[in-house]
Amino acid sequence: MAVVGSLNLDLTALVTRAPDDGETVLGRSLSTHPGGKGANQAIGSARLAPTAIIGAVGHDDAAHVLRAAQRSAGVDTRHLTDLDAATGRAIVVLAEDGSNRIIVIGGANGLLDPEYVTEALDELDPAVVLTQLELPPPVTHAVASWARARQRRFVLNPSPTAPVAPEILQVADPLVVNEHEAEYYANTDPGTDIDRVMARLLGRVSAVVVTRGGDDIVIGTKDGIERIPVPHVAVIDTTGAGDHFAGTLAALLGTGVSLRDAVVRAGADAAKLVATRREDR
Repeated sequence: MAVVGSLNLDLTALVTRAPDDGETVLGRSLSTHPGGKGANQAIGSARLAPTAIIGAVGHDDAAHVLRAAQRSAGVDTRHLTDLDAATGRAIVVLAEDGSNRIIVIGGANGLLDPEYVTEALDELDPAVVLTQLELPPPVTHAVASWARARQRRFVLNPSPTAPVAPEILQVADPLVVNEHEAEYYANTDPGTDIDRVMARLLGRVSAVVVTRGGDDIVIGTKDGIERIPVPHVAVIDTTGAGDHFAGTLAALLGTGVSLRDAVVRAGADAAKLVATRREDR
């Protein structure tokens, strides 16, 4: 299993509620934590299967923190390259109800070389490769092309939303999105019925998984559409839960678990994370 993805050091401000436009609110605490969609997904995956991360950090203290976090989780960091740039950062505003707003400054993530990624994948030769959209578009294209050529499973979590070429979407198995991302890639209006959204997406990809917060998870394949219930939990912190879901899902698929069973397991694990995990922020 390989994750091609971003690594950021998160600066998290805990607030009673997020400020409105032009408003100042008092924060309760400020803390720093390892993050980045790729890093989060690799840690989630490594709990279930041998996992390597392919990515970039800078020559700074943040890079040491992120490397240590990956190694502590059992992730193979041999293909985590050091570049002459600042390590990625993210600013997280976390409200008491568990909602968040995130600003990402890519730094070294934005300089990752597609050729380096392809060479790393050639060496690792994973059965499943997972990526997101916090890296340059040529990297995403390189990962999809490698998976197609090697006939390996390509799991795509296209977040944050950005245009994705049809030939990349066609390789995704599955496409993993939340409901807002699903509407974006289906080119439907907000609030569109999920069945219509799924039908549009299945015209572009072979399989899609849509997470809908505490409501359910919707799976779409050529065999039809199915809604999977998720555990109802008291939300503490949703930061990274979607990444954890995607990493767990990809790892389970790599071990031969069916898509449906992998979704059920990953959904339960992500709900547990949301309900129980918050460092003192």
